[in-house]
Amino acid sequence: MSSTNPTRLTENMGPYEAECPAAILDLLTATENAHALDWRRRCRASLERKSRKLADGDRIRLSATITFTDGHEGSEFLVERRGRRTVLRDPTSGRGYRISRLMQRDWTIVPVTRVHKTRFC
Repeated sequence: MSSTNPTRLTENMGPYEAECPAAILDLLTATENAHALDWRRRCRASLERKSRKLADGDRIRLSATITFTDGHEGSEFLVERRGRRTVLRDPTSGRGYRISRLMQRDWTIVPVTRVHKTRFC
């Protein structure tokens, strides 16, 4: 194999990055190679994480606490959508924060109890 001919590389040779597009994954033939199967699983999991949707007003909880440059440490934030831009606000102070690669990180949406207005007819 030549390093100048990357087309001869296969998934059995140990790809580490798990960022393969779904269109390419769908073209792959069946395999029993454990490393290749693990790589395909990691690629699908990465695609699934990236496809999650965040709505304005959602409350998310990160799996790990993040320390920001201003010294704030937090793991729970309110989502504020501004067009295509997402700003995360601290629930207590209201300060805005941006987290790089948010969609690739592990987080869950925290259910929020909402009280609806009572209407009498």
